Amino acid sequence: MASKSKPKPKPQKQAPLEHKAEPVQQAVPDTPAPLFSVGDAVHHHMFGDGKVESIQDNKLTITFDGNVTKVIRQDFVTRKR
Repeated sequence: MASKSKPKPKPQKQAPLEHKAEPVQQAVPDTPAPLFSVGDAVHHHMFGDGKVESIQDNKLTITFDGNVTKVIRQDFVTRKR
């Protein structure tokens, strides 16, 4: 009995690259302007008036009247004008 060989599949032709991909632009995240700066005069409803000594992420290190230093989230204080 003779074995039948299966027909070999023809290699598929790739379509020519007519359209080249556009260069990808990296999205730059919009970082909001900082609400406070070192040296700003601020007010806290419980601790009173103080001065921003340092900023890390959204936390402010503030020295209040009477040399009391606290680390407080920036949304708990207001800037004095």
